[in-house]
Amino acid sequence: MLLTHVKIRTVENTGTRMLGFVSLTIDDMIVIHDIKILNGQDDLFLAMPSRMKKTGVFSDIVHPIRKEVRKTLEDIVFSGYKYMVKNNLTVLDLYPKEGAAEALTSQTFTDFEISEYENTAE
Repeated sequence: MLLTHVKIRTVENTGTRMLGFVSLTIDDMIVIHDIKILNGQDDLFLAMPSRMKKTGVFSDIVHPIRKEVRKTLEDIVFSGYKYMVKNNLTVLDLYPKEGAAEALTSQTFTDFEISEYENTAE
């Protein structure tokens, strides 16, 4: 299983902790939308898509089960987000380079080709 596309979009500063949204495509077959990049207490935080239950509590709709999968996703997304901030970008698409990692937990930001879009509203 591999990430075959990562799309990161920043959001305008709305006075909230929200910094951007991510869509992840796995094996060119499954896509997960609306993963949030938040400004956490100490660093960036990745919040998985969730819904509010009848009790008023939010529950993740999808989430990594293994901590090494979460760490891999965070490393790739946060590296991409930091790249965007450094280069004043609003949208970033990442596609795996040919011959890159063979397993999701082996993937790193440097395994991806970067397609960047400067200041576009997609």
